[in-house]
Amino acid sequence: MTLAGAFANLRDWFTRDNLVRNRPIVEAVVAGLWFTVALFPAATGGGVLGIVGHMLLSFTLVLYRAQPLLGLTVGAVGTLSVLGSGFFGAGGLVFVFLPLLAVFFGVAAYGEPVTRWLGLVGTPIAALAISVTVFANVQQFVGIVIFWFVLVVLVLAWVAGMLVYVNRGRRAAQTGEIRATVQLGAVKQEVSLEQERNRVARDVHDIVAHSLAVVIAQADGARYGAKNVPAPVVEALENIATTARGALTDVRVLLGELRHNQEAGPQPGMNDLDALVRGFRDSGLEVEWHSYGKAVELTDAPALAVYRIVQEGLTNALRHGDRGQPVELVFDWGGSSLAVIVTNGIPPGTTVPANPAGHGIPGMRERATLAGGELEASDGTNGRFRVRATIPYLREQVTA
Repeated sequence: MTLAGAFANLRDWFTRDNLVRNRPIVEAVVAGLWFTVALFPAATGGGVLGIVGHMLLSFTLVLYRAQPLLGLTVGAVGTLSVLGSGFFGAGGLVFVFLPLLAVFFGVAAYGEPVTRWLGLVGTPIAALAISVTVFANVQQFVGIVIFWFVLVVLVLAWVAGMLVYVNRGRRAAQTGEIRATVQLGAVKQEVSLEQERNRVARDVHDIVAHSLAVVIAQADGARYGAKNVPAPVVEALENIATTARGALTDVRVLLGELRHNQEAGPQPGMNDLDALVRGFRDSGLEVEWHSYGKAVELTDAPALAVYRIVQEGLTNALRHGDRGQPVELVFDWGGSSLAVIVTNGIPPGTTVPANPAGHGIPGMRERATLAGGELEASDGTNGRFRVRATIPYLREQVTA
C-alpha cells in the first residue's frame, strides 16, 4: 500500500459516522493518551497518590457515558487524590478539569434522574475543593472569583449534558411517533385488505354458487328431458350433477362464515357500469367515459373486479379529487387484457403520497391481483392523479 493510500484510509476512518460507531474505542484511546501525557509529571510531582489519582481521572473518560454514576464516583476519588498529592498547581489544572467536565457532562446526558441531580450537587463541591487546594495562597477576592469561575465552567458542562439529554428524548419521541404512525397505517391497510379479501370471498362464493347451480340445472335438465339417451350419457350427466352439488355444498361451507353478515344477492358486472357512472354524475362528479378497442364480454370474476375498481376509483375522485375538473374514465381493450384508467384532478396545495396508505388503493390493488392483473396508482399527466388497472381476459370469450 502506498503512503497516499494509507493516508486516504486514515482519512476515511476519521469520519463522523465512523467515530460515532466506534465511540468506545475512541474513548479508550483518548483516555490512554491522556494518562500517558501526564504520567511523568504525576509520578514526579505527586508520587504514588498522584499517579493513582491521575489514572482514576483518566479512567472517567471511558466511564462518563457508559457508567455515569460510577464515573462520578471515580472522578470524585481521583480529584481528591490528585489534589491531596500536591500534583499540579494552577498551570496544570487542565489535567483535572477535562475529566471533570466529561464526568459532569456524562451524568447529565446519560445518567438516571438521581445520578443527574447528584452531578449538579457535586459541581459546587468540586469547585470549592479545586479553588481552596490549588489557589490557597491567593487573596480572598481572587479566590472567590476563581471559585465562581470554576463553578460556572462545571455547571456549563452539566447544562450541556442536559441539553443533549433533552434533545435525545425529543428525537426518541419523534421517532416513536413516526414508528407509531407507520405501524398504525400498516394496521389500517392490513385491515382494509382483510376486509377486501372477505368481500372478494363473498363474491367468489356467489360466482361459484351461481355457476355450479347452472351446471346442476343443465345436467339435470339434459338427463330428465332427453329421450332415448344412452345409459353411459345418463350416468355421466348424473355424475356431473352429483359432483356439482357436492362442490356447491363445500363452497358454501368454506365461505359461508366469511359472508354470514353480508347480504346475499347477484353481483354487479359490466352491465351495471352505466348505472354506476350515472349515480356519480348525479352526485355532481363530472365523468368523461371513453372506450377504445373491441370490447369483450367478460366472465363474472373479471367483470366484478372491473366494476369494483371503477366504483372505488370514482369514489376516491369524488372524496379527494378536484371537483372543478372532470374525471376521465378510460377502457382500453387490448389483445388479452382490459386497461381501466381513472384520472382525476388534485386540489391545489395537496400532495399525493408516493405509496398511498388509505383503504381505497390497497383494496383496488387486491381486486386486480386476485383477478390475475395488476394496479398502479401515482401522479399522472399535468399533476393529475391516475389509477390504472390491467385485468386479463381470454380473447376467445364471446364478443359483445
